[in-house]
Amino acid sequence: MANRSAHATIKGYFYQFDKTILEILEATSLVAKVVIEGIEDIDINDGHAVSLIQCKYYEGTEYVHSVIKDAVIHMLRHFKAANCPASQTFRYCIYGHYKEGQDKLPTSLDLIFLKKHFLSYTEKSVRHEVHNELGVSDAELILFLNLLKIDLLAPEYNEQQRLVHASLKRCLPHSEVADTEAFYYPRAINAIQTLAIQADVSKRTITKGDFISLVDQKEIVFSRWLLERFGKEHYAKSIKRKYFTFHGINIPKISRVFIIDISMDFKLSEAMTLLREIGERFSHKERSRTPDEDRFCPYVLLHGIEAIDMAKLKNEMYRQGVLFQDGYPFLGADFYQDQLAILPSKRFLIKIKFIPSVDHLVTCFNGIHGSSIEFFDFFKTVPIKSKFRPAGAAYNEIQIPYTYFINEIFRS
Repeated sequence: MANRSAHATIKGYFYQFDKTILEILEATSLVAKVVIEGIEDIDINDGHAVSLIQCKYYEGTEYVHSVIKDAVIHMLRHFKAANCPASQTFRYCIYGHYKEGQDKLPTSLDLIFLKKHFLSYTEKSVRHEVHNELGVSDAELILFLNLLKIDLLAPEYNEQQRLVHASLKRCLPHSEVADTEAFYYPRAINAIQTLAIQADVSKRTITKGDFISLVDQKEIVFSRWLLERFGKEHYAKSIKRKYFTFHGINIPKISRVFIIDISMDFKLSEAMTLLREIGERFSHKERSRTPDEDRFCPYVLLHGIEAIDMAKLKNEMYRQGVLFQDGYPFLGADFYQDQLAILPSKRFLIKIKFIPSVDHLVTCFNGIHGSSIEFFDFFKTVPIKSKFRPAGAAYNEIQIPYTYFINEIFRS
C-alpha cells in the first residue's frame, strides 16, 4: 500500500465509487438501502440479506494474500462481534482487480489455508493467530467461510465504467448515450462522493429509488473534485450540450444576456477573444437582404471589472472595428437604457451590448421588447443575487473555474 502512487490511490477511490453505483443500480428493489463507508466500503441491504463489500483496485500490482489479509480479519472480527450466528444474513465480499497473480488463490478455501494466509501474522517478532485470539472455533470458521466471497477477477477500470453506463441506461431507459456521459454519470459520481464525506452514517445511506431520483436530472454538477475526475474538456462539452447546442442552421432569435465574472482575471487579449466569440456566435447571420427585425446581438455584463480595464477593452474593440453599444451616448453622459434597445442595422452592425452593472439588469430588461430573454450567469464562486435578477426571465447559473474557460466551452 505504501508504494502506491497518489494517482493510483485516487483511481482506486474512483473505482470504488463506480462499484458503489453498480451495486445500487443492480439492487433488486427500489427500497434496497446502501451505506457508503459503513462497516465496509459498501454495505447493501436488499431486504433479505446484507452484503458487506470491500473494494480493491491494484491494476499495476501482482496479487499477494497480504493485500487482502486485513480485510478478511476485519470481517471475521465483525462476525465474531455478532457471536458467529449460524443464521446470519450478512455476506462478506472482497472485490478486487489485480495485474496478475490471481491463480495464487484456490477456487475453494479450507480452514488450513484461511488460518495460514489470512488469519496469522507476525508483528514485532510476536506471532499472532487472530482466530485463536478472538476465540473462534473451527466450526465457526466454517460458517464464516460460507459467508465469505473473494472475487479477484473484477473488471478493470474502463470496463467497469462501461458496466456503470450500461446500468444507468437500463435504469433510465429514456436517456441517450451522450446524456449519460454528460449528465447522469457525473451526477451519480457526485452523489456518491457527497454521501461518502458525511460524518453521520445515516446521511451516508440511500435507497436505490432515491439515488435514481438524484441522478435522473439533466443538470450539470460542478466541483473541483469532478474536474479532477472527468477533466475540463468533459465539463466544457457538458455545458455546451445543455445550453449552447442548437438544431438547424440559424441560431434562435432571443435576447441572451451573458453575465461574466471577470473579477481579478482581466487580460485584454483574452477578453477581446472572448467577446468576439460571443458577438459572432450569438448574433444573427447577416445576409444581403436581412430584415431589420431579424437582427439581434447578445448583451454582456462584465461583473467585477475595473473602470480603467473596461475603458481599455472598449478602446480595443473600437480599434478592431467591433461595434458595440453601452448606453452612454456621449462622454460624461448618464446611462440611457433605451440606447440598448436599439437593434443592429446594416449600417451599424452592433455585435455586443454592454450592461454596466448588476444594478442595471432589471431596468435594461424592461427595455427589451419583441423577444424572450435568457440569462447565462458564468460565476466563479457565487452567482448574482436573486434581487438583481429580472422576474420571469430564464436564468442559468453556470459555475466556471476561471473566466476564460468560457472560450473552451464554445470551442468544445
